[in-house]
Amino acid sequence: MIRLRNLTKTYDGRRILRGIDLQVEAGEFLFLTGASGAGKSTLLKLLYAAERPSDGGVWVAGQRVDQLSRHKLALLRRKIGVIFQDFKLLRHKTVLENVTFVLRFHGLRTREAHRRAYQVLKRLGLHHRQSALPEVLSGGEQQRVAIARALAYQPRLILADEPTGNLDADLAGELLSLLCDINYQGATIMVATHDHALLEAMPARTLVLHQGRIEYDGSWPP
Repeated sequence: MIRLRNLTKTYDGRRILRGIDLQVEAGEFLFLTGASGAGKSTLLKLLYAAERPSDGGVWVAGQRVDQLSRHKLALLRRKIGVIFQDFKLLRHKTVLENVTFVLRFHGLRTREAHRRAYQVLKRLGLHHRQSALPEVLSGGEQQRVAIARALAYQPRLILADEPTGNLDADLAGELLSLLCDINYQGATIMVATHDHALLEAMPARTLVLHQGRIEYDGSWPP
């Protein structure tokens, strides 16, 4: 599902990622961890081509994403669900509309889009807030809407950037359970986190980034 070869990313002369090689098989669940500034978010952005590598190559689902045309990249992104650290909710749309907007964009009919959206909102404890606008939600509720939006259309690859950052322990556990269910159904999942409690809650392949390199690749704890 993911292959990185000699991946390097430089910002303003500062090297964020340094010659990373990585292979992730379809259906794997893995964590990406490391100190703040280690390059976790940058690596995720390179996977869905929000950033381009300075050197090396990025392949997702057999396609080299850093060389795709705009049209082919848009088609590939339909297979990828991204949970952003800063939510990126549509301010003037309700909770339900934020989730169904993505589903409708991917071609689902209105009735099916609403069914799926309600189903995932209920699982995340947000069905009673479906008519609310993002501005009246707490940070944790906004986080869960962003998660619902990414999960609702059942993508083949899910990239999550600190998905439990604004959630309490119970909700973090529920989210992990939901991601496990989706993984069991065949999706590949990569979760960037600095939360060691999350890493310890589930045995999974863990990558530790340090100064732009993969310092460790294996089970947690190292």
